[in-house]
Amino acid sequence: MGYFDYSREPKSDIAFVDMKSFYASVECVKRGLHPLKTSLCVMSRAENSTGLILASSPMFKKIFGKSNVGRAYDLPFDIKTRKFSYYNARKQGLPTDSDYVRYIEDWAQVTLIVPPRMDEYIAVNMEIQRIFQNYGSPDDIYPYSIDEGFIDLTSSLNYFIPNKSLSRKDKLDMLSARIQRDIWRQTGIYSTVGMSNANPLLAKLALDNEAKHTPTMRANWSYQDVEEKVWAIPK
Repeated sequence: MGYFDYSREPKSDIAFVDMKSFYASVECVKRGLHPLKTSLCVMSRAENSTGLILASSPMFKKIFGKSNVGRAYDLPFDIKTRKFSYYNARKQGLPTDSDYVRYIEDWAQVTLIVPPRMDEYIAVNMEIQRIFQNYGSPDDIYPYSIDEGFIDLTSSLNYFIPNKSLSRKDKLDMLSARIQRDIWRQTGIYSTVGMSNANPLLAKLALDNEAKHTPTMRANWSYQDVEEKVWAIPK
């Protein structure tokens, strides 16, 4: 904190909430499947090799090494036969040994490839927005996208957690954990929370750079963390 004095900067208590692999998680929950343990991909035009990957579950990403955006021909298996694609593998520099081929084909057989259902995603999003309204007024809720948004908890933090012996940082963490719990209990969706006792930007940076990698799926970045954490973000 040697370069800037943040003592006069505005302070607010922000929880920036992201639904983990939202579209894919909704599809898993609707099928009674665990959203973190199921290999599932939401794909449009899955009937051909140019099918667009719109979302995928964490397990799908782990097994096939793919992010949310891509094409069917980027996968190491044929989506129709579920057989290993040597052509795709070589094009992407993937192994082609028998153990890896068997590994991919075994997972391909149990992987679900489903079409998008926007009506379902919007309905679940509205349910999550109602959960947010239990913790803040409509004026304090800021949707960022269908699966992400932040809540300004500055005015409600002491109401929900009146314990005067706790710091605002501790209270924000406790209240964010409650929000995560409520979302999971009511929708089956896991969420990640970037927190800040400073401003929404730092909460968003905490979400994208740290919270997604912690056991609690929460992280707090405030003014005192700027030099150590913000300045360390790779360019």
